[in-house]
Amino acid sequence: MKDQLIAISLNATWRRVVLLLPVAVVLVGAWYAARWGLANTVAQWAPDVAAAQAAARLAPDDPQVHYTLAELGARSLLPEQLPEAIRQYELAASLSPSDYRLWLKLGRARGLAGHPAGAESAFQRAVELAPGYGDPRWFLGNHLLREGRDEEAFAELQKAAAANPTLYRAQVISVAWRLYDGDLAAVLRAMGNSPSMRAALVEFMLDRRQLDDAVRLWGSLDAAQRQEPGVLRERLLRTLLEAKRFQAALQVQRESGGAAGAELPTLGNLMNGGFEGPVGPPGKSFFDWQVVPVAQAQINLDERQRHGGARSLRVVFNADSSLVFRNVSQAVVVEPSARYRLEFYVRTEDLKSISTPLAEVVDAGNPSNVLAASAPLAQGTRDWQSVTLDFSTGPQTEGVTVRLNRAPCYEPVCPLFGKVWYDDFTLQRIDGSRITRTRAGNDSDSNSRNRAAGVR
Repeated sequence: MKDQLIAISLNATWRRVVLLLPVAVVLVGAWYAARWGLANTVAQWAPDVAAAQAAARLAPDDPQVHYTLAELGARSLLPEQLPEAIRQYELAASLSPSDYRLWLKLGRARGLAGHPAGAESAFQRAVELAPGYGDPRWFLGNHLLREGRDEEAFAELQKAAAANPTLYRAQVISVAWRLYDGDLAAVLRAMGNSPSMRAALVEFMLDRRQLDDAVRLWGSLDAAQRQEPGVLRERLLRTLLEAKRFQAALQVQRESGGAAGAELPTLGNLMNGGFEGPVGPPGKSFFDWQVVPVAQAQINLDERQRHGGARSLRVVFNADSSLVFRNVSQAVVVEPSARYRLEFYVRTEDLKSISTPLAEVVDAGNPSNVLAASAPLAQGTRDWQSVTLDFSTGPQTEGVTVRLNRAPCYEPVCPLFGKVWYDDFTLQRIDGSRITRTRAGNDSDSNSRNRAAGVR
């Protein structure tokens, strides 16, 4: 079929109108779109009120231009500008009624103007539009707090903290803390005495360095929370140790539990004294042996040479130059103003140096304060020998560190060769003439201890 040309007669006026109408609609739409876009752009980047007002004349139904006018008025901080700012916020909210952010701005402006009922109405509308967001709850809660409606306020503030804990939880706790003058019980009543809130309060107390309250709150958590590894427990322990609060750190460590069958540290107890359990790496547990590798010495557990039990700790020195050795230590929580006795056994083989190893007990809170030190080991080969150190703790001492050290060497080159074994460390409290034994578990059996008693 051949193509045909169809001619349309435009003589009739109505036909011309029908054809031109779509063009006119497009042109009008483009005009309004251009005005709206221009007005919106000008409003967003308006440097002053005059420019924003010009944008409003171009697009009076654009909520952005009214929002910009309101913001410029509110930022001027002039009281006479506030009513106009409120009017512009109201226009913006009426033109975009589903935008909760506009209702928040309106509520804040009404509150500044002294219209609490209007402010509450706007905040409530924002909450209705965004019930799962933290911002509306936060502003409504603060408004209710200023109105003296504390119970209603904290109901909203709790929801704000739950919706956005990163932003609001610490702020809400801070508000409650100031309002109730640091009354912890009142703060918990206001915030909700839930495990998660108590955990958040532990963080807050740590920020304020209120360590006693932090430890008490930690103890109020359920066992599952305390035993779950996490940032909070590690931070609490680290903060207590940095503050030299060793007894409190011990309490937290014990309440945190450990692996099934694992020995837990106790007051005055030197852990794993017979090296029957694993040792190291450093930092795994503060109240246990800390073994730091060093290039010119090998530190291992040895099952072939032992004083009691199944193993001992062996250190092989192969230092042809100077070696600073302070790589085996353990912190022990003790009582202040008390006397203790440290006993252990040591064996040497081909030990050669003018500066041999020794043992020290130092104040864990002040490591430069040496409470007791043994004599440096004799050179050569010696069978198992008992070493005993008596020491007294100061009135502020909560912890001591037992460490294996090397005697000072004042020669420019000070080699150290040979092998040293350590075993059966015990710590005993001395009460007058009576000795209270606080030996760790997993050490040598009673027969080997009895045999060792005659070696002194």
